[in-house]
Amino acid sequence: MLDRRTKLGLQAIALLTAIVGIINLLSAVLPSLPTRIDWLRDLYPFEIRAGGHFFAALTGFGLLNLANNLLRRKRLAWLLATILLGISILSHLIKGLDLEESLLSMLLLGQLWWMRRVFTAQSDRPSIMQGIRVMLGALIFTLAYGSLGFFLLDRHYSTQFSLPAALTQTLALFLTEDNAGLQATTRFGAYFADSIYLMGGVTLTYALWMLLRPVIFRDAATEDERRKATEIIERYGHSSLARLALLPDKSYYFSPSGQTAIAYVPKGRGAIALGDPIGPMGDRQEAIWGFQQFCDRNDWQPAFYQTLPDDLEIYRSLGFKALKIGEEAVVNLKTFTLEGKAGKHLRTAVNKFTKQGYRVEYYAPPIADSLLQELQGISEQWLASMQGSEKKFSLGWFDYNYLRESDVAVVHNKAGNPVAFANTIPEYQIPEATLDLMRHQANIEQGTMDFLFISMLQHFQARGYESFNLGLAALSGVGKTGEATRLEKGMHYLYAHLSQFYNFQGLRAYKDKFHPEWESRYLVYPELAALPNIVVALVRADSDDRLGDYFGTQFLSNTFANGFKKFSKILPIVISLMLFGLSLLAIGQELEKSKPQEILNSLQGISVPGLFFALALTVVNYILLTGYDVLATRYVGESLPYRKVALVSVISYALSNSIGFALLSGSAIRYRFYSAWGFSAGKIAQIITFCNISFWIGLFAVGGITFSVEPLKIPKQIRLPFDSIHPVGYIFLLTIAGYLIWSAKGRRSLRIKQWVLPHLPLPLSLGQIAVTSCDWILAAAVLYVLLLPANSLLFWRFFSVYVLAQLAGILSNVPGGLGVFETVLILLLSPPIATEKLLEALLVYRIIYYFLPLFLGTILFALYELKRHKRRS
Repeated sequence: MLDRRTKLGLQAIALLTAIVGIINLLSAVLPSLPTRIDWLRDLYPFEIRAGGHFFAALTGFGLLNLANNLLRRKRLAWLLATILLGISILSHLIKGLDLEESLLSMLLLGQLWWMRRVFTAQSDRPSIMQGIRVMLGALIFTLAYGSLGFFLLDRHYSTQFSLPAALTQTLALFLTEDNAGLQATTRFGAYFADSIYLMGGVTLTYALWMLLRPVIFRDAATEDERRKATEIIERYGHSSLARLALLPDKSYYFSPSGQTAIAYVPKGRGAIALGDPIGPMGDRQEAIWGFQQFCDRNDWQPAFYQTLPDDLEIYRSLGFKALKIGEEAVVNLKTFTLEGKAGKHLRTAVNKFTKQGYRVEYYAPPIADSLLQELQGISEQWLASMQGSEKKFSLGWFDYNYLRESDVAVVHNKAGNPVAFANTIPEYQIPEATLDLMRHQANIEQGTMDFLFISMLQHFQARGYESFNLGLAALSGVGKTGEATRLEKGMHYLYAHLSQFYNFQGLRAYKDKFHPEWESRYLVYPELAALPNIVVALVRADSDDRLGDYFGTQFLSNTFANGFKKFSKILPIVISLMLFGLSLLAIGQELEKSKPQEILNSLQGISVPGLFFALALTVVNYILLTGYDVLATRYVGESLPYRKVALVSVISYALSNSIGFALLSGSAIRYRFYSAWGFSAGKIAQIITFCNISFWIGLFAVGGITFSVEPLKIPKQIRLPFDSIHPVGYIFLLTIAGYLIWSAKGRRSLRIKQWVLPHLPLPLSLGQIAVTSCDWILAAAVLYVLLLPANSLLFWRFFSVYVLAQLAGILSNVPGGLGVFETVLILLLSPPIATEKLLEALLVYRIIYYFLPLFLGTILFALYELKRHKRRS
């Protein structure tokens, strides 16, 4: 622990660092004394002196960011501060012999050097919250730099600025093309205006890096640390938290002997260990003491979450306090039975679902990716219904790597579709299974989860397990005994009176139906004053820094939740009406774009054979489009009559091609049809993913070949960083080559955060490329024949232009690429094709390829909904 003198010294350093940062900012926007400038003018030019002003301001930004970290004794902050102060001293001397500012920086540098041994703490783990704070700081600092500069230096401009006007002028530099008419009258004025851009660029780039760090550097522990922790935990683990200690959000502390591991997550001022130390009993006290000292060196307040009652005396002997936080429900499988009066309700649930054709299947690791993709759809529905997102730290989360190595139980309905699942984790040294994730579809038969849990209890009972852990019931049993502290009694009051926000008592009552034994769990913390920091750190660790899940939708009232459930029942009708309305709107917009006389004139300019071939090619193309869904249903292992597959495919592409936002509109239509035909949410998600990825695979295949071969120049208006289309072609071809190699050699789907690229066998991948490539070629051929005989281009030359124009239209997300598609074609094809002829052909092309399918698709969709409504009636 730090003594009072050291704490005062740290507070003085942090305060002085912030003061030096502010002084550097003010000094940077003020010109130096004229007499001192005269001494320096002959030594080095204006540009170097101006650079001194800029670096003085930049070091001010850095010091303001480091002040709080110096208070927390961060070693890296100390090193950066000493470097910045060295630059600060030089900057003040160079910009105008500003000895006063230099002496203040030297004073702070000396104090930092004097207390250098105090700065032992390692840096906090990167977090989004940290990045957001730096981003806000960068914005405020840049605005302050510009506003103060314009206000204090207005004699260097043609306009005098008040402070509000100076702020407006700073914003105008970034938001207007002419800088709001700003005119500098001196060289220093021109330099300062330019330096604001540079200051904003540097500070915001640093802030962006701070925001991206949590995504780039996600591993909390090194491979060696994780390997060592795994060996210890598998050898000594004996609690429901042992497997969770190996999840990737954990860092590890090892006792001085190296025999004990403590899995922890540092957040802010707290370092929260998950459960008790794991290792030999004789090493327990030394491990706790070592972790305490380790946290002290890093300016963290240590805590142990969900500890067993066994070691409370050891914690108390080392100065810790213990707070009961709830009880774990552990079912004794030696005595568990469905017989007798106690098991009556459990028997009823089993009999009911067995008669309805439900069954529970058990999957041992490794779990196949195809099953995980189906379970992911269930998980996402469950998360949406709970109005929240994944929790971490003391729970597992839906992660392919984690679930792939878990035992998973899945409830299948009478149609064979999965509707709910749960996974269990081992406790290594004791014959007990622990329930972790338990999720179900939004609308399932009441009692489905009871059926699942009873089946799991029977399953593990048959396998020789002695107990089954149903997990923690928060606040259960807290504050009931006479020995309870005032804090625990206060928590008991919350337990009794907060049911409108979170049903603590309902969770206890639900688990009680399985007749468990209740075991106390504790939060161990150093002192009462540290508890707020501990709680904040725990919430951050549990939510993975998504605090909105706790203080936003997590505590929505039951009234709102019930209202949402009622709304969800009419959601399919809303989706149908919305899609039908969008279709009618798109038809109306198409009709408004062109007057009847314009359409007739354009049709007269097209040859009759050209019109006939364009219509025929469009029909062939839409028949080919059904291949997307044919391959997708084959991929998910489902069999449907071709007429059904053709119906959903034609309607989906007819509407999405004109409505735009294909990922949203096409997905909604597929969900509407396939869910009505009994497909599970997971399989529908796989079909949607397959179709959307197939579209891009086809683009990359045909675009890669044509862009690599054709010497096509990119119009300057598209504003790409290169003139020729060749680099895009090479990138596309490399992507397709990598995709095919992965299809041939890989075995698992590729997962990037929440995005999953499904793995397809090589024959299916080749079929996918063939269908989608022909789709692109036929779509281009429709426009090509409409341009004959005015079109003197070879088809492949025209095709490369067409693909580039479509790519620009897709990326714009304008419905049908309207305007963007035409602009690129005119820029690249006119000449040799006359603009008038090109516009005539484009108008007819939109009628044939977009409007007619849209009209037909809307009618088919309306007829389908009417027929479905009659069947229901």
